[in-house]
Amino acid sequence: MDRNTLLAIALSLLVLSAWSSWEAAHMPPPEEMEAARTEAGGDGAGTAPGGRSDWPGEEPTGEVTRIERPAAEQPPSADRVARDAPAPEVAPWTGGLESDLFRVQLDNRGAGISSWKLLHEDYRISTDKDSDPIELVTSHADDNVVLATPLEGLGIGNLGDAVFQVEGGNSERVVFIHERAGIQVRKTLTFDPESYAFDVELEVGNRTGRAITSDLDLVWPAATVDLNDFREQSLIMLANDEVETEMLQSVGSGGFFSFLGGGDEGPTQASGLIEWAGVSNRYFLSVLIPSAKNASVAEVTFLPVVSGERAMTRIVYPDVEIPDGGVVVRNFRGYMGPKVSETLESVHPGLQRSIDLGWSWIEPLTRFFHWFLALLYGVWPNYGVAIILVTIIVRVVTFPIMQRQMKSMERMRELQPALKEIQEKHKEDRQKQSEAMMKLYREEGVNPLGGCFPMLLQFPVFIGLFYALQSTIALRHADFALWINDLSAPEELFTLPGIGLPIRVLPIVMGASMFIQQRMTPMTGMDPVQARMMTTVMPIMMTVLFYQFPSGLVLYWMISNFLGIGHQLWVRKQRAAAGES
Repeated sequence: MDRNTLLAIALSLLVLSAWSSWEAAHMPPPEEMEAARTEAGGDGAGTAPGGRSDWPGEEPTGEVTRIERPAAEQPPSADRVARDAPAPEVAPWTGGLESDLFRVQLDNRGAGISSWKLLHEDYRISTDKDSDPIELVTSHADDNVVLATPLEGLGIGNLGDAVFQVEGGNSERVVFIHERAGIQVRKTLTFDPESYAFDVELEVGNRTGRAITSDLDLVWPAATVDLNDFREQSLIMLANDEVETEMLQSVGSGGFFSFLGGGDEGPTQASGLIEWAGVSNRYFLSVLIPSAKNASVAEVTFLPVVSGERAMTRIVYPDVEIPDGGVVVRNFRGYMGPKVSETLESVHPGLQRSIDLGWSWIEPLTRFFHWFLALLYGVWPNYGVAIILVTIIVRVVTFPIMQRQMKSMERMRELQPALKEIQEKHKEDRQKQSEAMMKLYREEGVNPLGGCFPMLLQFPVFIGLFYALQSTIALRHADFALWINDLSAPEELFTLPGIGLPIRVLPIVMGASMFIQQRMTPMTGMDPVQARMMTTVMPIMMTVLFYQFPSGLVLYWMISNFLGIGHQLWVRKQRAAAGES
């Protein structure tokens, strides 16, 4: 591997690794998150025996109707409405629905979702068969529930924490209602036991005797979680045909590169055609999809709650006018489930864009490797083997390019004694040294950059495979061999007692292979200090970088190094045999 290209890759990986370490340092301990979920009632309290919830009543009631008031009657001011309105006295209530796919927990404080766990065996927290289902609601106990509606513009307080009446429903549908000072807020949630999608209807009715103007908003909170699946948790939206994401830890903090300066430009915000918005991580998505007739007037903002730890996605319809006796209705489709392309497509075509396939110019390669990995897995049902086969096939396809690179490197190695003589002879005159070296290159027909261009040509292949391995949900908890039982996470042979340092074999072997490969690469024009850095410091640095990488990516890089070493030895043997003959 050419040292310049390797250095560019290393610097890129250094940024990624530093970001991962910074992100992990801001995560609360697991016990804090578990305590928060327990406090919020996220373990299924209120669910009836047999998995079905015990909804109150059979049919929803409390439908909003238009009423008329005499024109001469003067309505009270907004301040008086808020001040004189009695606080409703409603008992706390939780309920839920369990299907083969998910277990949802609802709370009438905020009238939203307090828990959503995926029950399919492929989506448990860990590879342990007794592991708990993964929880997609990551909000802190102090935050609003998912789909809370603050509606502070109505002038009756913050309804994000208000206790709603549970007006009726059945085992797959619930209606929440809150009435105060002539304003009625009605929220209906409808679930499909055979889908990760659900429907939300928000109604605001006006019986105040006057027209009112207010924004209508819903929030989707999220908090950091110390689990591998949530290391890349972000707020996300598809607005005006552009996917916008922001890492949860950077919302309101200026981001990882804030130390470089440049003031905070404020929260990320978009308005116009909002197709969906919510929370995303590497393999799972939780979003709200406005109905087509409402999408063009919405706004989305990523708001910090506790900088670096908690944030929320807020969807708002600003300046909605509700006449006296009128009702404003907003409809949404929700999704909380895995990033499986076919599943996302069936809910909303734009949801597929939540899968990170890299830059637009690299996306076709990423899709190809998605398909190719699945194809190889169908032949040999082991994704570790599929990754090895992909690495070998990539090397075979790029063999002519790599052959030229290897030959160029070998010719450069053979010229090292002559180059050292030139360096020693003109060590006081850098210009003469360069001229003599270029003359030698011309006489021998060697291009000193010959090993660089072939590597740059195949660099997009590396990036495409990188994104394919990062975004293929099938690799989550995919077993390879021996102790490597999750190709989407760093492998761990054992942990050193006392200091808690995990011992990971793949990154160590990968670093050793890189050390060997660097020792085989001629260090043209380098002084001893630079050469020592390339042959020793670089492999150590790369080992540290790869120590936190998913084992599937480390496996690919390690096998690629082994193939490169083997290829270089083969070319060297060929040249030696040709010289003897």
